[in-house]
Amino acid sequence: MERLPRLLLGGGLAVALASSTTAPPAAAAVPGGAPATARAAAHTTGPVATRATAHTAHTAHTAGQLSARAGAPVAAAPVPPGVRGLDVSSHQPGVSWPAVYRDGARFAYVKATESTTYRNPRYAEQYHGARQAGLIRGAYHFALPHKSGGAAQADYFFRNGGGWTPDGWTLPGVLDIEFNPYQSSNGLDMCYGLSPARMVSWIRDFSDRYLALAGRRPAVYTNTYWWQTCTGGSAAFGDHPLWLARYASAVGALPAGWTAHAIWQHADSGVFPGDQNVFNGTYEQLKLLATGRSTPAPVKAPVKAPVNALPKAPVQAPVRKAVRAATRVSSLNAGPEPVGKGRKLTVSGTLRLAAGTRRAVAGQRVLIRFRPLGSAVWRTAGTAVTSSHGTFRRTFRAAGDGHWQAVYNGDASRLAARSGSDHVDVRTGRWW
Repeated sequence: MERLPRLLLGGGLAVALASSTTAPPAAAAVPGGAPATARAAAHTTGPVATRATAHTAHTAHTAGQLSARAGAPVAAAPVPPGVRGLDVSSHQPGVSWPAVYRDGARFAYVKATESTTYRNPRYAEQYHGARQAGLIRGAYHFALPHKSGGAAQADYFFRNGGGWTPDGWTLPGVLDIEFNPYQSSNGLDMCYGLSPARMVSWIRDFSDRYLALAGRRPAVYTNTYWWQTCTGGSAAFGDHPLWLARYASAVGALPAGWTAHAIWQHADSGVFPGDQNVFNGTYEQLKLLATGRSTPAPVKAPVKAPVNALPKAPVQAPVRKAVRAATRVSSLNAGPEPVGKGRKLTVSGTLRLAAGTRRAVAGQRVLIRFRPLGSAVWRTAGTAVTSSHGTFRRTFRAAGDGHWQAVYNGDASRLAARSGSDHVDVRTGRWW
């Protein structure tokens, strides 16, 4: 992640809020707490480092000074409760994902894109490496709202690694919206020169487009001080999973609109490469978040009752939750096959309940995905809505060889499902 100012991520939040009517302190313009001159020298071009050379040197030097003065090593901060994870970018090359898993991490986020001009050159190796080692993983997009619209950046993110599938191993894509790290070069304030109303509109455009492309809302990575300042304390995004950045002993106050966080980024270094995170729930709840079926519940410490305590009220039977019906996407057909490049190709299928009467499921949106031959990445090509008979159909222009698949993300009463894949051979030449 791009580094949020330490003053605002740590115990200085109250001080910063108290002085929010004036210009932010110089440290607030410099992620990581490194001197502005050092940061500018380290970042004259390209995306901002998660842990830049200047920040690392500055932090190590400061820690060494404190250790020398105290005459003892600096104690490591305790790891908060929850499922442990990390986030990385191109600034963490050569991650040993099996070692990360052995050390206790169970999820990871990987930077995919920034604005509409940057793609992480290490994204594929990091994203697939995490999955192969057994971690649940997802992708994040670093937003630059002054560069282009929210919808345009959501498109770019989705096309370059930000997709999602309800397979239990893919976390929702993340909108990383935080302090402007390029203030010294673009001359804008920490809110990128946008008013709170324009910022809220930008975030909504990004979210709406991502929902249309991926079938679910993105998670939001931010910091309470930035959110309260740059969105005016908007409470409009509480239905998005919250990834909160705060380097302190407690999560602290949440941004407006949220009553719980999903992930807490509590440190920028530790046992894992990159930033250190914890998921606010159990591993089973993390898997549910990856399938799109649930949001995490806060972690609560067990309460021990006194030995001689008597119940104040009779114990009631637990309320049974409604069981969602299993579904099945069947009869998938992509064709004709073979088909000439640039000619029409139709993908069709049927959505039904998987048991009982197996009746048709009508009026539901189905994502149609394509995976080019030789690639491991599925891309959403479009969507279709099921008819009264549960059938769906969508026509595309054949662009190349590959596999087609249909995915249903489920709803409040039905579980998600996906079809098998259907390969189509696309040919070129005078006869096609």
